[in-house]
Amino acid sequence: MTGINRFAKLIGLGVLAAATMVATGCGVDKKDHEMVTSENAELRDRLSTLENQSRQRDGEVANLQSENQRLQSELAAAKTQPAQQPFRDTGSGGGGRGETVMVLAGDVGFDSGSATLKSTAKKELDQIASRIKREYSGASIRVEGYTDSSQPNKMKARFPTNEALSEARAESVRAYLASKGVNNPMSAVGYGSAKPKSTKAASRRVEIHVGN
Repeated sequence: MTGINRFAKLIGLGVLAAATMVATGCGVDKKDHEMVTSENAELRDRLSTLENQSRQRDGEVANLQSENQRLQSELAAAKTQPAQQPFRDTGSGGGGRGETVMVLAGDVGFDSGSATLKSTAKKELDQIASRIKREYSGASIRVEGYTDSSQPNKMKARFPTNEALSEARAESVRAYLASKGVNNPMSAVGYGSAKPKSTKAASRRVEIHVGN
C-alpha cells in the first residue's frame, strides 16, 4: 500500500469516527458538535484530494510503462538489424536524374527525435564537404531528410511530425556543409516517412543529392 493510500485510509477512519460522533451526539455540546462537523468536512476534502492524486499517479505510471515497452520493442528490433555505415555513396546516377547521392544514416547522424548532429556525423560530413568542394564546385545540392514510419510522441517530442523532424535534420546537414565552406546552391527538404527502405533503420537517413 502506498503512503497516499495509507494516509487516505487513516483519514477515512477519522471521517467515519467523526461522523459517528456527530450522528450519535455522544458527549459533545453544540460548540464541540460544530467543531467536529467542520473537521469532518475538512477530512473529507483532504481524502478526496488524496484519492485524485493517487489516480493521477496511477495514470502516470501506466504511461511510463507503455513508453518503456515501446522503447524495449525498438531496442529489440534494432538488435536484429545490421549495423549501418555512417556514410554511403551511391555513385553517379543514384538520384535517377544524373546525380550523385551521398547517404548519411539517420541513427549515426542523430539521436532519436533530435535534429542535432552527432560528432560522428560531423566527421562524415567533413569528408563529404571536402569532396564536394574538390569535385562538384558550383553544382546544385539538394539535401533530403527521411524518417521511419514510427509516429513521434507528441507529448514529449520537440518535432510533432515526421515531416518536421526530417526537414530539421536536412537543414542541420545543409547548414553544417555551408559552415565547412560549401558555397554551392543548396536547399533542404523533409519527406518524413515517404520513400521507405527495406528496414526502419535504413529508412532513417539524410540524402545529399549533388547535380553533375
